[in-house]
Amino acid sequence: MDKANIFGNLAKDLTREQFEPIVSTDGVLVERITSKAHVTPAGQWYDQERSEWVMVMQGAAKLEFETGEMLLLKQGDYVNIDSHVKHRVAWTCEQAETIWLAVHY
Repeated sequence: MDKANIFGNLAKDLTREQFEPIVSTDGVLVERITSKAHVTPAGQWYDQERSEWVMVMQGAAKLEFETGEMLLLKQGDYVNIDSHVKHRVAWTCEQAETIWLAVHY
């Protein structure tokens, strides 16, 4: 049994967005993502094989969907994104880290 804290041991170097697996099995990946002023590069979209449930634990972010819909997520907000729904990170907070909890299933 491993005990940890979602807000503990954050990466000091955030020149790149950090993806850290918490639990990984054949069908499920739970990960912590740490962002600070990161966005998905222009013209790139996530098109994932698995569905993704994602929650902003701290900070704020804006997701953009290929349909043009923009979704602002603040602390405590979550969204379920079905597989193959193209989306990208359009904005994350510049002043502080945005900490996401993501479940890919």
